[in-house]
Amino acid sequence: MIDFKVELQKFAPVLGADDVDSLLQSDESSDIMDLLQYIAQKVDSDKE
Repeated sequence: MIDFKVELQKFAPVLGADDVDSLLQSDESSDIMDLLQYIAQKVDSDKE
């Protein structure tokens, strides 16, 4: 059977995990903005 106390003592968090998380979130928001800008340009060009 698994001894959770022993397993938790072996656990070491990954260094920089918070940095990676914030980096991914900022990339995602810029991708969404790029997509919205593309759609807005497409709608404007269709009106002409």
